[in-house]
Amino acid sequence: MSSPILSFETSSSGQCGDILTAPPETNRRPVVGFLGCAYFEYWRMFRPGFKDDVIRDLERVAENLRKDYDVVFPGLIDTLDAADSAGRAFSAAKLDLLVVAAGTYVPDYITLQAIDHAPQVPVVMFTTQVGDTIHPSDGYETIMRNSGVIGTAQLSATFQKMGRPYEIVVGAIDEKRPYEEIRRLARVRRVVADLKQLNVGVIGHVFRGMYDLENDKTRIRGSLGPNVIYTELSHLMDVWRKVTGQETAALADSLLARFKMQKIGRDDLLRSCRVAIAMERLVERLRFTSLCFLGQYCIERETGAPARLGASLMLEKGKTMVASEGDLAGLTIMHAMNWLSGNSPLQAEWGHYDVHRNVMMLVGHGVASPGIAASDAGVTLTAAPEEWGFVGSGVNMEFIMKEGPVTMAHLLDTADGWQMVISGGDSVGSAPLPCDEIHALVRLERPVHEFVAEMQRAGVPHHVIVTHGDIRRELALLASALQIKAIAV
Repeated sequence: MSSPILSFETSSSGQCGDILTAPPETNRRPVVGFLGCAYFEYWRMFRPGFKDDVIRDLERVAENLRKDYDVVFPGLIDTLDAADSAGRAFSAAKLDLLVVAAGTYVPDYITLQAIDHAPQVPVVMFTTQVGDTIHPSDGYETIMRNSGVIGTAQLSATFQKMGRPYEIVVGAIDEKRPYEEIRRLARVRRVVADLKQLNVGVIGHVFRGMYDLENDKTRIRGSLGPNVIYTELSHLMDVWRKVTGQETAALADSLLARFKMQKIGRDDLLRSCRVAIAMERLVERLRFTSLCFLGQYCIERETGAPARLGASLMLEKGKTMVASEGDLAGLTIMHAMNWLSGNSPLQAEWGHYDVHRNVMMLVGHGVASPGIAASDAGVTLTAAPEEWGFVGSGVNMEFIMKEGPVTMAHLLDTADGWQMVISGGDSVGSAPLPCDEIHALVRLERPVHEFVAEMQRAGVPHHVIVTHGDIRRELALLASALQIKAIAV
């Protein structure tokens, strides 16, 4: 007789009734449908080669799209039957985005026949033409070959009358700019889908009194996508007790081979390494995609060590996003910013500012990959700056974020619904401050006094997520896709 399937709270096997066995598929190559339309009536009106020219135009669009996506292109759609067949192919393909382009004017009944088979798929109307110049020799056939704007304009009006959302991209067939915009839209839609695949494990709760970080997990699920799973500290402790001294020593030695050490002893490092190994194993056992933990008087008191080192090491591996103090909204935007930028994020708090250099300091809670430093040589294993129940000095990483453009953002569930505050700047490369902490110095694009006032006027948590790269446009598109308010500061 087979053993009964148990919940993750009681099971010691690999399968649980309330945790997905297979890991979610996230950050995959987007799947884009391409609806290339024309109007069958024109084939009898113009020279025999006109249809071939239009087909080649649309195939060039499809080929340009294939550079970035897995493309579902059923070929020329010029009749209602062809549109219906294409729509069924789109419906079966699990599209992230549907791009609609017209090689000639085409009436809405043809395009809608295909689009309506995939009613939940976001639509991008690509208003394109053969070139970007009107020549003195252009005749009526050329005008019709570039008349896709009539079809997409008509379709946009129809969508407005129907109350159906859409995006518009304009550009010539071989122009790079429109495909870059489509790439942004496809990536954002992939992020929206991936957020719904997240299983966020929570150890502990929001730190007492941090009302800005308190969130209803049902509202997170309904508006942002992630599934929040609360787990007991005892689950971590069960794994922690099984970590061997040999394993902790091996991890400690590997870290000492990479980083300098100050203010701590080997026993401090071994205690933190043991917690780091246990955190990663808990995530693997319960198949969490990310982890939100409370260190203060929670993990630190029970294990005798901070969880900071474990968080940084998991972030460095890139498989798991980790946030502290119960910041579920911050953890959500960490995932999005990681996927959109390709860079590991830093969870930080707003620090003090420098008026003369127009710089804002962002100071972390030991929650960032050492990979965001300029090199391992700039990273030091040091004492934890705050003591919340651990033994000895604790362990933290001290380093500064390497230079380059950065994006800063966070989410807040306000009285009027979710909002995303987005800003940017440049991380200033310099020697790390002697603060026993991960930190960044960000030069702002507007005067620092004005920046701080506008940021707080908008309403932001005391946490901020920052990552290398300028993804402000992508985050604004993400906010629109999630139907939440975006505020640029």
